[in-house]
Amino acid sequence: MRGTVQRGGTTAPVSGDADGGDPTLEESINGMNISTPWTGQVVDGSCGKEIRGTWNNATPTPSAPSAPFALRRQVGWP
Repeated sequence: MRGTVQRGGTTAPVSGDADGGDPTLEESINGMNISTPWTGQVVDGSCGKEIRGTWNNATPTPSAPSAPFALRRQVGWP
């Protein structure tokens, strides 16, 4: 898997794979180092269109701790 994430006016590349059906994504703020791993599971009944899990800031701070996430495929994407 490969794409981008937009948050707070910043766009970062994200890439990953599925291990046993569970996706793991790696975000890179600078395009070279992993800044944030995302671990999740495809939501049952979503036909692969929704993933929920935990966003784990590699350098947690009070303003950017680990947090739950939900990714949904946008309309018009194959």
